[in-house]
Parts: sequence; structure tokens; C-alpha cells
Amino acid sequence: MWLPPGVNMRIQWMALAALGCGGSATSTADTGSGELQAINLAFTFHLEGPSLVASKEAFDRYVGNIRSTAELFHRNGAIATWEAAEIAEKSTTHGTNILLELETGGDSIALHANGAGYVPNDPNYTVEKMTAELQRQRTIIDALGVHVRDVSNICSAVDWVKAVMDSHFEAVTGVVDYCLKSLSNPPSDAASCPSPDKCHGAYPHAIEESITPWYAEAGANWTTPAPSGLLILPTAGAVPCAAEQAAGAVSPTQCAYGNDDATAVMNELAAAVAARKPGKVHSYVMVASFGQTPNAPVVESLFQQIKTTYIDTGKAKWRKASDIVDLFKAAN
Repeated sequence: MWLPPGVNMRIQWMALAALGCGGSATSTADTGSGELQAINLAFTFHLEGPSLVASKEAFDRYVGNIRSTAELFHRNGAIATWEAAEIAEKSTTHGTNILLELETGGDSIALHANGAGYVPNDPNYTVEKMTAELQRQRTIIDALGVHVRDVSNICSAVDWVKAVMDSHFEAVTGVVDYCLKSLSNPPSDAASCPSPDKCHGAYPHAIEESITPWYAEAGANWTTPAPSGLLILPTAGAVPCAAEQAAGAVSPTQCAYGNDDATAVMNELAAAVAARKPGKVHSYVMVASFGQTPNAPVVESLFQQIKTTYIDTGKAKWRKASDIVDLFKAAN
């Protein structure tokens, strides 16, 4: 397949994944019939960072930045999926239900489960402990009256697939190479990886696989598609790190937004659109941490390029992450 210049195919671990990860992460959906469908675009924000909501003043500033960004999305026809960490509990503490406000405005709410999958100070961490923590966090966010169906930040050496399903989530986003640690035979790079930030590359690496959701049965074999189970909704690399990733940076996590990032995203999106197959539900899910407020001109420029090139031509549609879950389930 021809790729535009500058596209990062996230291939560093492809050979290892094929050998040690229980098979290729490719959907079991029918590929032999049907029409070529528009690719489903989503943008997930990780609302994370305890210091950003520690005080009422900090919380209010954070909420103001969220509202401004939501308005930017809406005026450009885009939809955000807000994956909440500390802000869920602080919304109750400080008396502003920003998550319900966002959902009412047409966006989607999910959980970003900080401290659930990776607990460095507990060498005896178990799937039972992970399940209990996920359920604790789920109780907090459910109390806000929002409809949470998917979760991120769940990579773990324990069976995170079981923990997530037992906590009644339907899908996960933000899967990275650290998630490979749960496999029965993980690649050596994953097995020796000390923490998620050290192997934070988006998984799977190949474009044609990263745009195709699949069901996972268990943590030991989650890269092998199953007939049913937990839906894996892959995400691309972080938008503010797109240029760095395209230039060959390994697992970048903290980068400044720039116009070169918009260019890199458009290049990768071109490859994603070109890789679609008839009769399949495909998705391209962008992601960014809201630890830093997005650069509005850069994001608006990116959205306008997406609109002109893909939305207006019928090749792409904006979706909530939960919408993609529904579309995939209906097709499978």
C-alpha cells in the first residue's frame, strides 16, 4: 500500500507482535462484501492531572478550558469523547457537574482509570484488586448521571480484559504497547518494560490494523480477535506528538501542539482512509491529554482540513467513541 511521505506506521514492534502476541490484531468482520464505508473519526481527551483540579480555583480554570475546547469542537462539527480521571470526583466536591454538561451538549463521557492497571508500589497486584479499583472509580463517575461505556488507561500485567469486563465496561480505548505485558507470551520489549510511559506507542502499529476494532477474550490472548468479549477500539498516537512520532520518536508522551502535528495527522489519516475495506466498520481515533490545554489555532486548522478533505467528500464522519462501539456491534 502506498503511503504519503511522513506517515509513521508504528511498526517498531510488528515482527515481535506477530511472533509473541497471539496473532495479528485484525477484526473477524466480513471483508468480502458490502460497500466502502466512511471512516469513523473520534477524538478522545484524557482529563487527567490531580494538580489541575486540586483547588476550587484550579478546578474552575480547568472547567473553563474544557468548555472553550468543547465549543471549538462544536463550531467545527467535531465531537469529543471526554475520558475523566480525577475530575469525576472533584466535580462532586466542587459542585460543578461538567461531565453531565458535556454529555448533554452532545459529547461522550468515558473513564480514564488512573491507578487501576499500573500500581508500581504494589508488587502483588492482582486482577481482583484491579477490578475493585475500576468498580470504585465507576461508582464515582456513575453518580454524576453520565452514561459511561468505555474506559482507557487500563494496561496492566494482570488480566486487564477480565477486570474491565467484570466492571461492566463494553470497550477500551488508548491501548498501548504496555498492554502486551498481560499476554501469555509477551514480546521481550513488553515483558521488560517498567512502566506505561516507557512503552507508550499506540497498538496495533500497522494502519490497516489500527483502524479496525476487534473483540478480546482475555488478557492472555487479547491481540487475537474473538467472536465476542471486550471491544478493543484502537487509538492513534497523541495528536500533539504526531510530528515527533512521524519523525521516529519512540513512545513520546509530552509534546507541544504545532502545525507540523496537524500535517502529520492528515498524512496518517490519508493512509487510514486508503486502507479501508468494503463491508467493514473502520475508525480513526485521535487522542490527547488535557493536562495541557489544546492549541486552538492548530486544532481548528486540523479540523478544517479534515472537513474539506474527508467530511465534505463523504469519506469520514465524526462520531462519539460510544457510537463506534454501537456501529461495530451492529455489524458483528
